[in-house]
Amino acid sequence: MKLSKRSDTVKMGRPPGSKNAGHDQRRRELARSIIQVITTENGVDSSLRELARGAGVSPPTLRHYFQDRDGAIIAAFEEMLVQGSPYIESGATENIGELASSLRWFAEQVVMGWGYGFGKSFSAGLSLGLLHEKRGPAFVNTLLEPSLQSLEARLHVHQSRGELREGDLRQFALSFASPLFLALFHQRNLGGDGCRPLDLQQFLEDHLDGFLRGYGPPSHSAKVPLAQDFLA
Repeated sequence: MKLSKRSDTVKMGRPPGSKNAGHDQRRRELARSIIQVITTENGVDSSLRELARGAGVSPPTLRHYFQDRDGAIIAAFEEMLVQGSPYIESGATENIGELASSLRWFAEQVVMGWGYGFGKSFSAGLSLGLLHEKRGPAFVNTLLEPSLQSLEARLHVHQSRGELREGDLRQFALSFASPLFLALFHQRNLGGDGCRPLDLQQFLEDHLDGFLRGYGPPSHSAKVPLAQDFLA
């Protein structure tokens, strides 16, 4: 009887914890699909099963890549940051002329970007992050803080030129961005343009003037009336 020759080659399986080739790319593709789900009307309420349906896969597939619903949503936030990184870089570095025109450009870019996905991403992130121990910090780290830090970097240039008074740039960025974000949420995401319309362009000009009076160089701040002027 002829015996077959035994092969010395042993096929090994993947070590525990190792990833398939293309794992990270597939994970990002799924995260992008989840963005499409959570940024639609009522999308923030989607269950894991509904997220999977929107991504065209089964719930076990989402669990494989993200573990659970929170993991899938946080991965979507992280992908939003990747997609938004060119705009964050632009907000920090482009069109930095004199202080007023620089901040006007930044504000107008935010308003324009709000209608091209930025507003939906922010709305979904805020809705999913509020009062949640995991998703809340994830929203701060991937969407809110990068946007503020972009503005901080811009303000740092102006402060170094002497165009902005000394102080905490993070507070300055919050002071400039918060009213702008609130106005956009009010008008665009909450239907305020229908029940309580606001002239956004006039708002931007008034807000910019107020910011320059409060944080700009002494020559601009000096234009602000003092309390004793009204009491004289």
